[in-house]
Amino acid sequence: MNVLIINPPWPGKGFGTRSQNRIIKHRSDKYLQYPIFLAYSAVQLKQAGHKVQYIDSVIQELDLPQTIEAARATKADVIFMETTTPSIEADYHNLTELKSATGAKIIIGGPHATYFHREVIEECAAIDVVIRHEFDTKIAGVVSNLNHPENLTGISYRNGNGAVDRGDGDYSDDLDAIPFPDRELVPWDWYLEAWYSRQPFMNMMTSRGCPYHCAFCLWPQSMYGHKQRFRSLDNVLAEIRYLVDRYGLKEINIDDGTFTTRKSRVIEFCQRLRDQNLKVIWTCNGRVDNLDDEMLIEMKASGCKMIRLGVESGSQLVLDKIKKGLTLGQIEDGVKLVKKHGIQALGGFMFGFPYDTRETVEETIAFAKKISPDQVQFSISMCYPGTSLYEYAKKNDLLLAKSFKEFDMTHGPVVKTENMSREELEHILARAYKEFYFRPRYFFQTLFNINNLDEINRVLRSMKSLLKTIRLHAGSA
Repeated sequence: MNVLIINPPWPGKGFGTRSQNRIIKHRSDKYLQYPIFLAYSAVQLKQAGHKVQYIDSVIQELDLPQTIEAARATKADVIFMETTTPSIEADYHNLTELKSATGAKIIIGGPHATYFHREVIEECAAIDVVIRHEFDTKIAGVVSNLNHPENLTGISYRNGNGAVDRGDGDYSDDLDAIPFPDRELVPWDWYLEAWYSRQPFMNMMTSRGCPYHCAFCLWPQSMYGHKQRFRSLDNVLAEIRYLVDRYGLKEINIDDGTFTTRKSRVIEFCQRLRDQNLKVIWTCNGRVDNLDDEMLIEMKASGCKMIRLGVESGSQLVLDKIKKGLTLGQIEDGVKLVKKHGIQALGGFMFGFPYDTRETVEETIAFAKKISPDQVQFSISMCYPGTSLYEYAKKNDLLLAKSFKEFDMTHGPVVKTENMSREELEHILARAYKEFYFRPRYFFQTLFNINNLDEINRVLRSMKSLLKTIRLHAGSA
């Protein structure tokens, strides 16, 4: 069959980030993450004998009429898109127009469709099949059996105006059996992170799933599970070697939920990078409670540039409530340890948990300044459907949002907090970014860490992105 994988327009402030984002939002600039699961989907469809084409209307800045014209030209039999909670209303409209224009069968995946697998079929007549949870490993089988969906698991499908539930299905344990993502059909050079230092820059994953149970975290709860499944290091290193030889790769973002869970594996990965003379710099997601000197020495020696660390809150009470499993002391010590070894620490912080108060918000901003990571990401807690935080908010009548489009982080918090109005947190991201970055200590800290032209360029580019972000959130409503 002729399959079109599409990321259609998503109207709103800035640029909408659907695929590959744990925190789905509209952002101020076009630094969008590489949609690696769409690229995995593409290669597996090709391997099954299907013709595959790709359109990203957000990155290509195509409006809906232009998108429909491009989609019609593909002569697609099947259209697949990854949906999200804040974009779902736009998704329904886009899919309805695309089906009308092409007559294609419509398949969707993603966390929102996984959680509301019956509802999306009932609410949008264009949708034929929902692939639940991990969609890339199932999509080829779904497309090949569209005439007999009753034989499949891990999907829900249309039967008249209703939905047939075929269960959650299984996760793929043999990740080595999955071919490398198709980075040409889904062009690798369309996508960058704001913090990259060198190009060619690419994303990859060495595992799926996360063993931790943070109440707010979307992916392990709705998409890829809490069991962490690993690719072999032979397979991982073979992909890196291929990317270096084929594209001249210079920087990698390892986008595993938590890369640092197995110390021995991390150390072996670092040693083999050096042994194979793979001179790339790289970034990963980590946790402060599984880092130590031995691991960080190896990581630094093998080219690790930065570790992204989830801090979330400066209040121990909030950390406990969201099941972070960390203490403020562990976080402070962990950030110091990372910086001691010459690796940048990026701290992720959130505001607007149901347990937040005026005091905890101030504590979070103060804690960010106290531990002073090299970079920060401030976000509003969105409590997406599919998370235990959403279930808590729903059970306790805490949801403020009147529609799902308010979950895009430009409308302020979506749940009631302990003692703050929505308006009080309306511009919190702009304020937090300004208070953190516009400090003499941060200026000198950054200046001290600049040791090459790549870093100068990164800092200047990040500053431009920061100013755009502040403007976006200073005007949020």
